[in-house]
Amino acid sequence: MKFRSMILSVLAGLTVLPHSYGPILGRESVVEPGARISVASFGAIPNDGQNDAPAIRKALEYCRQHPGVILYFPPGVYDFRDEEAVRLMDQAMAGKFGPDPETTLLSPYFPYARGLDFAGVSGVTVEAQGAILLFEGWMEPVSLNRCKDITIKGLTIDYKRKPYSAGKIIGVGPGFFDAAIEKQYPINPQMPVPRVMFWDPKGHRMLGEVYPDKIEILAPQTVRVFSTDEIPAGAREGLVGLVHSMHFRPAVLIQEADNIRLEDVTIHSQPGMGILGHRSSNITLIGVRIVPGAGSFISTTTDATHFTSCTGLIRMENSEFEGNGDDGTNIHNYYYSVAKGKQPRLYVLTLPVKTHAGVLDYPDVGDFLDLVKAGSLEPVKDVRVKSVRPDRDAMIVEVELDADLPEDLGDYYLINTTRLPKVEIVGCRFLSHRARGTLIKTRNVLIERNLFFENTGTAIQLAAEESWREGVPSSNVVIRNNRIVGCGRGAGGINGTSGVLVNISADKRDVPGLHRGLLIEGNIIDGEGTDKCISISQAQDVEVRYNELSGCRQPIKTDHSNGLSIHDNM
Repeated sequence: MKFRSMILSVLAGLTVLPHSYGPILGRESVVEPGARISVASFGAIPNDGQNDAPAIRKALEYCRQHPGVILYFPPGVYDFRDEEAVRLMDQAMAGKFGPDPETTLLSPYFPYARGLDFAGVSGVTVEAQGAILLFEGWMEPVSLNRCKDITIKGLTIDYKRKPYSAGKIIGVGPGFFDAAIEKQYPINPQMPVPRVMFWDPKGHRMLGEVYPDKIEILAPQTVRVFSTDEIPAGAREGLVGLVHSMHFRPAVLIQEADNIRLEDVTIHSQPGMGILGHRSSNITLIGVRIVPGAGSFISTTTDATHFTSCTGLIRMENSEFEGNGDDGTNIHNYYYSVAKGKQPRLYVLTLPVKTHAGVLDYPDVGDFLDLVKAGSLEPVKDVRVKSVRPDRDAMIVEVELDADLPEDLGDYYLINTTRLPKVEIVGCRFLSHRARGTLIKTRNVLIERNLFFENTGTAIQLAAEESWREGVPSSNVVIRNNRIVGCGRGAGGINGTSGVLVNISADKRDVPGLHRGLLIEGNIIDGEGTDKCISISQAQDVEVRYNELSGCRQPIKTDHSNGLSIHDNM
């Protein structure tokens, strides 16, 4: 009876339409859009302890050949081991890429392993409620590259060996601290530790970080970390996480993709960002959770989400972000350096910073570029792209423009104002992570009914940042009915601001009117000892009303701004 029950259970999980067996078995057959195909049909059986990577990859190849199907993952744990990814992880953990693997791993077009590769797939829905993909080796678990109309529901992403080692502080001395690391995280003296993060288990909040100078193994699973940085207050009796890689690949890459929807997707850990969108359009996150797994306090080692050079609508709804190593979300485009080309109106664009996707960023024919002054990010005029020639090997872009640029090109940047998405962040929770909750550098934005709790950085920042070459200043932004508690007291707490910060990070910071058309209303902000609840600089046409502000030494601060209406705040 037990054997019969087991067989019936497996068959129930398959739910493959009869006519869809043919291609799997090598026979020709027609598969209608909407057919439900189970990964079990390809040999991926949950909870059996076997490597399911080959079978899942066969299932993805089948989807590539049959647009419109539904790929079903029966509930359970799927082991996903990739030998190249394991080799990369082992090399990194043995110190082969130096004390900060990011310098190598985020090099342009650095080779890496992909887990679920959706390249070229269209019209596919993944139903994976209750399915956990447990990855072994550092890789990009879900790669949505050059695909369209993809929906992923219910999938959970985690790692067998997390990209960090966690434990408890057991001693503090001058310029060092000692930590006992849990056995599930085997350590060695060569392992890279570019950052250490601290957690207060009593207050259930991130405390901040230090950057180590070196580490020593004192005894099995006991490490001494030397750093000139002072450990955060409250960390002496708390938990510690030794982060082994900051930027690498994201858990989910959305690149050159259109109409992507992630629903009830969970990411527990990743040696890099959680979700990264680049040169894509119309991305929807509903019920997404990028949060630590049970018994942990770290999720991703850098940003939870990050979107660059996108178009259409980015909507984040009823999602939750906690324990990540940097911003909850960062949405922006890039400031290009400009040089003359070989012919009139031909110009060469370069970026002195790496893109987070590790690939070349470039405009399309017809895109509008703003010419802005270096040092102030003040716009001068816009031009339109007539032709584009990307050179991925040299990491440059040659463009033909519809107008001449000034002779002194070193005094200017160009930024693509066509590739700026509309953004809606509604009903989300940003809970105790490093740095800012939302970092917005785009136009037409709604941030409404979100909770920001104990983030070390400012809860909501509208900015343009010259040093990172990330812009643009924001316009037409509504920040409404958010609850902000105890943010801005650590890394990413910009200008001492807890709740809402509007600013420009550039050499010259007194040009008014770069941010335009902002409404900040109905927010409840408890700064818990920070300098400012709301800070507004270099803006124009801003209304601040009906906000409840407490716990800040200066509730609202403004400078270098015009057209401000501040009234009825408590």
